[in-house]
Amino acid sequence: MPTQPLQPMTFPLHGLRLIEASAGTGKTFTIAGLYLRLLLGHGSEETAHASPLSVEKILVVTFTEAATQELRDRIRARIHDARLAFSRGESKDPVIAPLIAEFSDHKHAEQLLLQAERQMDEAAIYTIHASASAC
Repeated sequence: MPTQPLQPMTFPLHGLRLIEASAGTGKTFTIAGLYLRLLLGHGSEETAHASPLSVEKILVVTFTEAATQELRDRIRARIHDARLAFSRGESKDPVIAPLIAEFSDHKHAEQLLLQAERQMDEAAIYTIHASASAC
C-alpha cells in the first residue's frame, strides 16, 4: 500500500485507519485534531464519521506511558482551546479555525466540547503493554 501525507482536516474518520510516523513528525498534534473532528462530527460525506462521538466512544492507543499522558494532556488542552474559540467565534489555530468556519451552530459545538472536557478523566487513552515473556 503506498504511503501518502496525512491531511488532518480531510482524513477519513470512518473505517480502520493506521497512522505511522517517526518521532517529531506531529503525531500528537494530528491525533488531537482528529479527536476534535470526531467530537464535532466534522467532515464531508466521504470523510466524516456517521455522527459526532462522545469521549467514551473514542479509543486512542499508543506505545509508551509517557506518550499516553502527553496525548491525554494535549487532547484535553485542544478541547479546551476549541471550546473557548467557538465561544469567541474566531481562532488563528490551523485546526480550530477551519472548524469554526465550517460550523454554523457555534453554541452547539461549544456545548459538545464542554461535555467532552468534563468527561476527559474517563477518556480511553491507553498504552499497549508488551513484554518479551508474552511472545
